[in-house]
Amino acid sequence: MMWFGHVAGESASWAIAATEGWLIFNLAESNPSSWVGSVFLVAMLPWFIVPVIAGYLADRFDRRNVLTLAYVVSLLHCLVLGLLILTGSIQIWHVLLLALINGCARAVHMGAIEALAANLVPGKALPNAYALVNAGYYATRLTGPGVIAPLLGVIGLEWIFLACAFFYGIGVFFVLQIRARSTGVVEPERGLIYNALSGFKYVYGHRVLRSVIFLVMFHCTLVMSFESLLPAISDDRLDAGGGGVAYMHMMVGLGALVVSVAMAPIRGEGSIGRFFLATAIFSSVGNIVLAIAPTLPVAILGTVVIGIAHTGFMTMATIMIQSLAPDALRGRITSIYLIHAGGIMAFSYFINGVLADTFDPGWILMVGGVAFLTIVLASVFVPTPRRLFHAGVPAPVGTVSS
Repeated sequence: MMWFGHVAGESASWAIAATEGWLIFNLAESNPSSWVGSVFLVAMLPWFIVPVIAGYLADRFDRRNVLTLAYVVSLLHCLVLGLLILTGSIQIWHVLLLALINGCARAVHMGAIEALAANLVPGKALPNAYALVNAGYYATRLTGPGVIAPLLGVIGLEWIFLACAFFYGIGVFFVLQIRARSTGVVEPERGLIYNALSGFKYVYGHRVLRSVIFLVMFHCTLVMSFESLLPAISDDRLDAGGGGVAYMHMMVGLGALVVSVAMAPIRGEGSIGRFFLATAIFSSVGNIVLAIAPTLPVAILGTVVIGIAHTGFMTMATIMIQSLAPDALRGRITSIYLIHAGGIMAFSYFINGVLADTFDPGWILMVGGVAFLTIVLASVFVPTPRRLFHAGVPAPVGTVSS
């Protein structure tokens, strides 16, 4: 039930990302790529603060209820955005404000899903469960943008946003079917700040957790924030318009689906570490292919590689983090992971968009890809990451709530 709701909600989220980027690209009278970067910035900016609160909530209250509330907020965001376009009153500041609100909701429901999943399966099945959870995140780029790709330029954008609200409604329905109780352990008398800091203290004091999270941070900053460049690549270089943006998002989803199916049966600790290293290297390769693509088919090839590599890398990171996280702190550790991934990425989205108004977006992709590849190769000579790549992490014990 959680996974069905997750797939419905994430399909809507990726459709929103593609459509909002194209909407603001066309609303802007000047510097359109900067405005695309701005909408990604405000959507991701809450990930600096909100995950701390979300992690506390996910350990303090029933994670199912936290997830339901977040989905309802995202549903309302879609309704308001669709109605503003329908009435002809939409302005750039509306898109930015609503993206900020939905960014807060997404930070909450992503943290709640990852914390909840660990309490719905036996510990030995945790790697497989998180492979499916990450398939829900990344493979839904295929379903969400795949549905809207033929519609961009054919129907009004308001109907796409209203359809996204419907999918969030489906997500709410499925999540409400969950009967398992899932909470962490906090000290309510010590307050939010004390409990949040206990999570940071645990993460930064754990060498393996710290190494994984820092590698994720560099990955999200240098290679994973490519979406704000897609409208410029599609419109200026490929002459493919909004449909090109949606199709490239969609092909990232196809790559994500392929690798998610391949990873679903994964078990061995060593294979997780080696796969983590391989996908880190290929993350740069996908961005470099997209950077030099002269036509839409070549760009699509690059986005398929991006989908495979990025999804594989983030899935392995999630498995390792959740395998090492004690259940009492799971919500807070997940929130710290999201801060380093999404919070930092917010600024790289914006910077990429601003740079694309002055420089060829291909060069921006190329520089980021080469920089991340250099960091990954250098990390092989650092003791903790080297052991991580070779041996992975111990299999989790895990708990299942009923």
